Amino acid sequence: MVPRVAKAAVKGLIYFALLYLVPTLLISQVSGVAPQLTSGLGRILDVFIIVIVVFVVASELTSGTIFQHALNVGKAIILMVFFVVALDGGVLNLDIESIHLVADLRIVLVTLIVIDLIGLARNLLQAINFLSEKAEQQLPTPKPAG
Repeated sequence: MVPRVAKAAVKGLIYFALLYLVPTLLISQVSGVAPQLTSGLGRILDVFIIVIVVFVVASELTSGTIFQHALNVGKAIILMVFFVVALDGGVLNLDIESIHLVADLRIVLVTLIVIDLIGLARNLLQAINFLSEKAEQQLPTPKPAG
């Protein structure tokens, strides 16, 4: 159990570093130029990082079990909901000084949802495969006729 926990902790730290440090650097650079664009981005990014890191660690802790596949299915569903909420249904309204900007990101949102649906289907098929392999292992081996 200790190697599994250590591996989960290392993966969690790596994902945290990649998902927090790199975007934070980029956001700090952009916020100097256009602070209105990055004002609400911090909270959304924090929620995204928490969701991904929690699921990576939990999936690693439960690797080799059906719970790993269940967590991956849950992650795909939660990410679909997160993207819809974070992108305001695909239409973003931004006010930059005296300019009102509307960004239509519905195609991006649909693309993200389709990618998550493919991941969801893949995880469901992996869960079915895992269960069928477990069932095959429990079958008695046939004795040779003769």
